[in-house]
Amino acid sequence: MTLRFASLAAALCILAPQAHATQAYPDKPVRIIVPWTPGQATDVAARAAGEKLAAALGQPFIVENRAGAGGTIGATAVAKSEADGYTLLAGSSGSVTVNPLLMKSGFSPSDLEPAGLVAKVPYVLVTSSSFQAKSAQELIDLLRKSPEKYTFASSGNGSIGHLTAEVFMDSAGIKAQHIPYKGSAAALTDVLSGQVSFMWDSVASVAPHVKSGRARAYAVSSAQRSASMPDVPVLAEVSEIKGFDMVAWVGLMAPKGTPEDRLERINQALLESLRASDVANQFVTLGIDPYPASRQEARKVLAAENQRVSEMIKRLGITPQ
Repeated sequence: MTLRFASLAAALCILAPQAHATQAYPDKPVRIIVPWTPGQATDVAARAAGEKLAAALGQPFIVENRAGAGGTIGATAVAKSEADGYTLLAGSSGSVTVNPLLMKSGFSPSDLEPAGLVAKVPYVLVTSSSFQAKSAQELIDLLRKSPEKYTFASSGNGSIGHLTAEVFMDSAGIKAQHIPYKGSAAALTDVLSGQVSFMWDSVASVAPHVKSGRARAYAVSSAQRSASMPDVPVLAEVSEIKGFDMVAWVGLMAPKGTPEDRLERINQALLESLRASDVANQFVTLGIDPYPASRQEARKVLAAENQRVSEMIKRLGITPQ
């Protein structure tokens, strides 16, 4: 009997720290890897989410930018990291949905588990304020007359800005040369200086430049106007293109195999934070819309987006890099 109780006690001593660690999660800082440069929409959303999670869960959520290869460097790093809930990916339409379909990468979307969605990100068709076209339709007419003359920028091959531009041009029956960058900041800088004709960039990136008068915003990519830029029309209002709707998602993801209770803890904290009225106002100021969703809902959204984007890429004839 003594031996049995001693064995049981020893087993409980081994299990107790593990149970305590699970219950205490997180008991140290959590990293959020953003696979894009600072200031890009995913980065803005990740920092806002990290701030709310830190307040709710009592540990710092530290954002770390690992840009490159259209988001695949950061995404691969997270997919291959320890599945303990302490390394998360600020995943997005570009890095998780589009890029794996267009580029060779060291990860598959199935290597990642969603902890929850954070934001929807509308995009804006933008040029420098000195560009000759005064409206989206005038831009379309210019490209239709001289397709070899104009260029468009994106934050990289496989980014949602790249795909949005391709869908836009296909819808209008126009073409322009693609100039990919390593991030939206550098791309937008060259658009504003006039070196590149136009781009589709996030509201979060574009809004300050529109306000200062350096940029001209023609239209938003969503089906409805953005609360962050209510004066900017949807494409159907100012061009021949109808039914255009391209909105990016941003969410937090973890390596496959991360304990379910840890992912649920993050998800519940996200849901509570994103549903608060003050957060909605904060997000609108940042140029993004809150996107609270359970993990089950997040899985459905990602599956639907993967199918939709895959069909778009095939229809447009965009080939892998």
